Amino acid sequence: MAELSFLGLSDPPFSLSPDPRYFYLSSQHRTTLSKTTYVIEQRQGLSVVFGDVGLGKTSVARRLYQIHQDREDCLVAYMPTPHYKSAFQFLRGICTEFGIETKGYGEPASLNSLQTFLLDALAREYYVVLIIDEAQLLVGPQFELLRQLLNFELADRKLLQIVLLGQNQLRNKLRLKRALESRLATRSTLDPLDFPDTRAMIEFRLLVAGRRSPLFTDGALRRIFDYSRGIPREICRLGLNLLPAAIAAEANMIDANLVDQVTRGLR
Repeated sequence: MAELSFLGLSDPPFSLSPDPRYFYLSSQHRTTLSKTTYVIEQRQGLSVVFGDVGLGKTSVARRLYQIHQDREDCLVAYMPTPHYKSAFQFLRGICTEFGIETKGYGEPASLNSLQTFLLDALAREYYVVLIIDEAQLLVGPQFELLRQLLNFELADRKLLQIVLLGQNQLRNKLRLKRALESRLATRSTLDPLDFPDTRAMIEFRLLVAGRRSPLFTDGALRRIFDYSRGIPREICRLGLNLLPAAIAAEANMIDANLVDQVTRGLR
């Protein structure tokens, strides 16, 4: 960290890992979280978040998990991937995440155990939330299982709240699963950041990492936006390469020329 101190930083501000401390909430991220949380609180069942690679879906998933994990009236499970060999293994994986015993059970018994768990949670006025990341990996029988789980309901509410987050091919898969898509309460799409949000994201990360004054010139910020196309992961990847370049050049401010030098090496 001694080298970072030259730049007024106590921690690395740019990383490809989704550290929740550094998750910048843009207006679209706030809207997505608000819509999804509202559907959960109203017990309306299924929410979907679409977005291309690097736009922050996993960060949104983890923020949703953190929000609901902190609630005393909520039981929440986060599945980083639905990559299972069969729908039954997928079901057992869901049960495991909620701490439901299924060892030695077949599919009907496992479904019954899950339903009993959901009814018990309802009796205690708990919300039960299942968050599934990388949902574009879901296949036909898994979609059918999710439809079945959404059938666990009362007249005015779903017993299980499901949030799917996936790349844009999930949109096409859902179009072919009309029985499930018809149960979709809300959908959100994450787009690349615009320039003001790109600037704000960078400034937010620098502030969290300890920098109290600007590190990038206006020209450098514009070059970062042009190179990254507003994709948060690309912004972080470029920032990850810019910091050692600035330290090597003994530059306490990063300008457009230094950004140009570094981006040429990344192309």
